Amino acid sequence: MSTRSKIDIKAKVDAYQGFSGLDSSRDAKALDTGSGQALLVCDNAHCDWRGQIVRDASGRYLAGQLPIKHLIHYGRSLLAWAEEDGAGVHLRSVANHVFPNAYPVGTRVTSALFNRRLYFTARGGLLYSYDGVLWQEASSNAMKLMRPGYICTVQRRLVAAGIPGLETEVHLSRVDDASKFPDDEDPAEENVLRGGAIDIANLISGAGQITGISGFEQNKLVIFTDDQAVIYSIDPDIEQWSLDSSANIQMGCISHASIQRAGTDLLYCSRAGVHSLRREANGLMMGTYTMSDRVDLLYRELVRSVPDPQDISAVFDKDRSQYHIFFPQAGGEVCKRLTMSLSPPAENGEKPSQFSTGSFLNARCGSFLSGQLVYGTPGGAYDMLAIDDEGTATVPEATVMTPFLWHGSFSDDKMTQTLTIQASGAGVIEVECHDLYGNLLGEMRVEIDEDSDDTSYASVPLSRQYERPWAVRYLAARYTLRVVESRGLVRIVGLAIKIRND
Repeated sequence: MSTRSKIDIKAKVDAYQGFSGLDSSRDAKALDTGSGQALLVCDNAHCDWRGQIVRDASGRYLAGQLPIKHLIHYGRSLLAWAEEDGAGVHLRSVANHVFPNAYPVGTRVTSALFNRRLYFTARGGLLYSYDGVLWQEASSNAMKLMRPGYICTVQRRLVAAGIPGLETEVHLSRVDDASKFPDDEDPAEENVLRGGAIDIANLISGAGQITGISGFEQNKLVIFTDDQAVIYSIDPDIEQWSLDSSANIQMGCISHASIQRAGTDLLYCSRAGVHSLRREANGLMMGTYTMSDRVDLLYRELVRSVPDPQDISAVFDKDRSQYHIFFPQAGGEVCKRLTMSLSPPAENGEKPSQFSTGSFLNARCGSFLSGQLVYGTPGGAYDMLAIDDEGTATVPEATVMTPFLWHGSFSDDKMTQTLTIQASGAGVIEVECHDLYGNLLGEMRVEIDEDSDDTSYASVPLSRQYERPWAVRYLAARYTLRVVESRGLVRIVGLAIKIRND
């Protein structure tokens, strides 16, 4: 017979999984949901559509040394950008073809591909073209005088707007010919392929001005102002141009560089949030949908942090279905990133997007083509690798913070027994726990690797788990997890805390 007394300590396990990304719509003390758990911080990591926290991709240096203001692909693995130093803004390609001092310091640059040539422009500056070998001034005399701030392409025409003194006008080139805009044409010209202009002054409310332009679908030109948008149907035949009356867009755009095509949608940034321009379910009407309600306060804070909202830019990663928004801070060295990860459509409707932030490389612009995502940084261009790439590259350190976890009761203290992290990959997870008053209650370091497989809870059916003793007392606590010294694909699937239930 045993002389030892039987110890029967009752306990329960609270599991947190199915992470849903950032949520600033509620207070940090009111976000404890368990399943579908929202996060207070998700930096250099994102939540995928399965609810896993995935460390962001690493980056490999590509080219350039100076801060990059604007970046664009002009072919597979071929890039050109605008970089800045104390002398001015220079245009450079990955082939090291340079046009020095194209614009003054501080100039905002945009670009477009047209007729197999790359075009750069800036408000008050000249329009430049690049054919892969030579940079040169565009040959249109009208553009030399007008010096537009924005360009795009639609229906075989180069489109220009943001013209000083003509803030409500859009000028379209002759079909397949960027050397002839409306003011370059003979007034008696009757060719239906000639260049033309659109003035939206009497189509918008108030004294707004054009803040961005973009092609949409096959033949639509979207003209944004601060508070609304106007859509035209464009045809190579100038006599077929018409205002699209099926669109009623009452949400404007704050930055031309934030406008990105995402499948059949057009994503852009307004003062209030991220919006998607798309067709209604009936396929006849067009409208906008707010995508960022869950991070409304965070988004507004990021917009306020930028000296000029027109400097905000974005890129859409088609392969990963991620919309990256860059918020350059004063001084030009620091840039904050907000990422919206789109989810596949759910059976019962559209699944909400997941949001995360990023500080990796202080990326301030980007470009995507043929599976290659490139960031422009204060130190040149970086090729962003696949999330499971284990090659030698600069690896981000991910930080994740939960909201305050109550484990049920809002009035009783809890005594923990163990902490389990469900994770996969290779690296180290540093864990910290803080109470409601900001006091550090405990910390630990968990090494994860692909070869180990620790004990598991029957109530938490996740394959790879790391259980550690964890004896702390609190009313509510928030947990911070930092992924360091990692390589390859690193995922955090869930977090489980065993609580004594005396």
